[in-house]
Amino acid sequence: MKLYRDGNIGAFRCLGKKGVRYPKDLTINPALPNVKRHPYFSQEYVCDYPGIGQIGVPCRMNYSILIWGQRGIYIHEWPGRATYVGNGGSTAGCIHVEVGDAKKIYDWVDSKTRIVISYPW
Repeated sequence: MKLYRDGNIGAFRCLGKKGVRYPKDLTINPALPNVKRHPYFSQEYVCDYPGIGQIGVPCRMNYSILIWGQRGIYIHEWPGRATYVGNGGSTAGCIHVEVGDAKKIYDWVDSKTRIVISYPW
């Protein structure tokens, strides 16, 4: 995934749900309500965290950025590796990024930011 803002580029590893057709080129406007949320808890899923198992509470999705409002899909932190093929558990299709990168992305999106996502995973 690449982020573009003010002529600068940031590149980050990420992993989404196989089979979901994500928008590949979009612009995020953090001035809109509920686009950036930290912390944010899933309204639909409990998590199966790598190495911990299912803990029976809604998934905590730190440093969440809404990228696809109609489907409720976010870019957000995941406690496992973003390149982990199993994707760390159930997902409605959110895009998972690694712990350090999630905060960098969240902080990067402080004004209108273009995001380019390349996949398949």
